[in-house]
Amino acid sequence: MAVAQPRPPKTIYPATCFLSFVLYTSLHPSSPVATVTGVGLERWKSPVRDCTRATPDLPTADDNATPGQTAEDLQRTATTYNTIYERFGMQVNTDKTKELIQHPPGQILPNINTTINEHTLEEVEQFSYLGSILTSTPTCKKDVENRIRAAHSAYGRLSCRVFNNHALTMATKIMVFQAIVLSTLLYACETWTLYRSDIQSLERFQQYKLRQILKIPWESHTTNVAVLNQASVTSVEATIIHHRLRWAGHVQRMEPFRLPIIMLYGELANGTRPRGAPKLRYKDQLKRTLALTKIDPSSWEQTARDRATWRRAVHHGTTAFEEKRKENEEAKRRRRE
Repeated sequence: MAVAQPRPPKTIYPATCFLSFVLYTSLHPSSPVATVTGVGLERWKSPVRDCTRATPDLPTADDNATPGQTAEDLQRTATTYNTIYERFGMQVNTDKTKELIQHPPGQILPNINTTINEHTLEEVEQFSYLGSILTSTPTCKKDVENRIRAAHSAYGRLSCRVFNNHALTMATKIMVFQAIVLSTLLYACETWTLYRSDIQSLERFQQYKLRQILKIPWESHTTNVAVLNQASVTSVEATIIHHRLRWAGHVQRMEPFRLPIIMLYGELANGTRPRGAPKLRYKDQLKRTLALTKIDPSSWEQTARDRATWRRAVHHGTTAFEEKRKENEEAKRRRRE
């Protein structure tokens, strides 16, 4: 009688892959870059005062982003992860684990060569994480380009079935465009820090696709404002402003120990920003957005505490901004004539 032989143990690879990166800083490489503080933020009336802490890991269901401030920190973290996994009979998938460095201004850091089980992790210039693109340069340009490509793909998959379908009404096509294509285009836009060139790229995509749906030829010289009015769609800039203010109010209502509100009111513990034209921060953009929507920056936090009041303020402010933007576009067109 044959006796079944026990199967050899399988090597289980966990779904988790962690991203090790050095956060952007204006100091030398050994500076504490993953530390935020609420000191000196009276202009924001920060509820997180005199609190210095290190930015923790950012785990999700199947990914984990691990910040670090030095090469030694990253190596120590990678070794710790590998040790813990081995205790449970698992291994880190070194092919999926990448490392990314955000260099200080005017400096190029050397390769850090983090290793796991004598396997050197690949250093990349950009990394996809939770649908967003993290890059070695702390801007949203690559992320915007990625969302435009994804929206192009979403539109193409629906072209035959929806947008070129003569059996559907124009209102149905516009609703599908807003529900799927625009949602894909503006995924996570509330957290973006955008420059004018980024907004123009997003606006061009919206105009191009709406003109295709509405069958508006370029020879007709139809203005962008007329296209938006015909489709009953708001501009991309107004939509982003609406999402950004809604998200800011949501963060403001969080408990003080939550990571989003800590990062919103936090600053690097050491160092100063470079002279000239430093990179735009989310705080700077939020201040501009409050000014554009006529929301008082000195009292917006108190307004945001009440969800219903904040939603009304955001709605009225965004509507007023869109009307003013259309008036400016029409005035600019008349000056060119």
